[in-house]
This record gives sequence, C-alpha cells and structure tokens, in this order.
Amino acid sequence: MELTVNNSTTAATLVTVFGELQNGRYVAKVMPETDVPYTPYFENELDQVIVYISPDEEQLQAILQALNERRLPFGDLQNYGAAGGGTSVIPV
Repeated sequence: MELTVNNSTTAATLVTVFGELQNGRYVAKVMPETDVPYTPYFENELDQVIVYISPDEEQLQAILQALNERRLPFGDLQNYGAAGGGTSVIPV
C-alpha cells in the first residue's frame, strides 16, 4: 500500500521528527521546523531523522506502524518529503 502525505509548505514549514529508540521501537512528532531541538528529542533515542512532511494523525500512525513492523526502513525516511509544498508517496 502507498500513502500520499502532504509535504511542508513554505508558509508554515512543519517537519516530522522520527526517532529510533533503544528498545527497537519508532516514535514520531510533527512540529514546526523552528521547534526542532539540536539534541535528541525522544528519551532513550538511538537515532533521529527530520523529514519535511506534514502527515495527519492517521497517516502518522500508518507510517509508525510500517516502521515498527519493519515494512518501511528507517534509513529510507529522508527520501520522502520536501519543503515548498507538494506531496510524497510513502510505501506503508
């Protein structure tokens, strides 16, 4: 299945911060680009990526489910999303 997600727009640049946790799970938070911390955002985080997408809650849960079920590689996340509008198709 593929999921079409809106990319961030320049008027309100939102990003999704994805984190890989020490327990093997994945978490995410949508936030304004200006709020992204320079340090790890999630507790017990191994790795973190920032993707210029603005998913709604249902889309975010589908992406997290695909990550947690290992159907979507964490390393592929930054292949999706762009600032300036448009959409990204994410295989979930």
